[in-house]
Amino acid sequence: MKTRALLIGAGLATFGGLALYDYNSPDSRRARELHDVEKLKPDVALPACLPQGPLAKPFAVAAVAEALPPNSFENDSRKRNTIKHDCIRGASQHSIVDKLVAAAGDDLVPYAAKVVESCPQGKLDYPPIACTALDVLGQRAMTSAAAMTALEKVATERKAAKEVWEGALYRLIQTSWHTPAQLAAQVVTEPEWEVRELLLEKIREKRDKEARGSLEAAYAKEAETGTKGHIKAALLELDNPGRCVVEDEGRAEDGICRYVCRDQNQRLRYPKAGPGCPMVRDPEPQKPAQVDTAALTK
Repeated sequence: MKTRALLIGAGLATFGGLALYDYNSPDSRRARELHDVEKLKPDVALPACLPQGPLAKPFAVAAVAEALPPNSFENDSRKRNTIKHDCIRGASQHSIVDKLVAAAGDDLVPYAAKVVESCPQGKLDYPPIACTALDVLGQRAMTSAAAMTALEKVATERKAAKEVWEGALYRLIQTSWHTPAQLAAQVVTEPEWEVRELLLEKIREKRDKEARGSLEAAYAKEAETGTKGHIKAALLELDNPGRCVVEDEGRAEDGICRYVCRDQNQRLRYPKAGPGCPMVRDPEPQKPAQVDTAALTK
């Protein structure tokens, strides 16, 4: 009897150990975490365009749960602007997408790539499902070659809605995809002015002198006045580190000279005193932080 009891006890212990292992296995944890995402909005309707599979529902929840309510848009123009922002630069709220990315692992990358292909983005389709997929790919781009490849495909083929392929390109620009000099070379040949502006943002952030030649070539051929001023500002920042630069070539058509001081995170305004504004000027001294002495004595 004792031997039988010992065998039964050993069997139960082994079974319990296996059950505990199964509960804590990577697949079990992944399934629970995905279910936790689904529970955030259990009644979500799956968009017809979503590829089928176990990731469909948690992906739909991630796309819908943090979307703005319909009454947030007083008109179609406001909705279009929100869609454009979320597609190109990413949604302002993305904590649930973060949960989805953490839970789903590598399987989410090919799924997100399929979503971009399967879900066309209409002008007033909100939330923008394909752009949620871009958020996923953008998060994984630095650690997943497949995510980089998927973004490159969307950005180079340019078959998706303009906001979608521009969003893919923007997310690539935020990685080490290309050097500032390579981005500047792309400015020279890029036909879309909005894309030239996206490229210039990163070029100006990095201020790499290797970009100078391409920036000068881009400046010489640029026809759009605003972008031409931004290219000139990029060149001025290369030559004047730590100083403030104009972004309109000093025209100040409304009589106000405006300067951007990137190092100090300042924007300065001065009345125009002559036919044009000085192209650069020194930043203003930073004001010391105010200390509430009354609060300190409490």
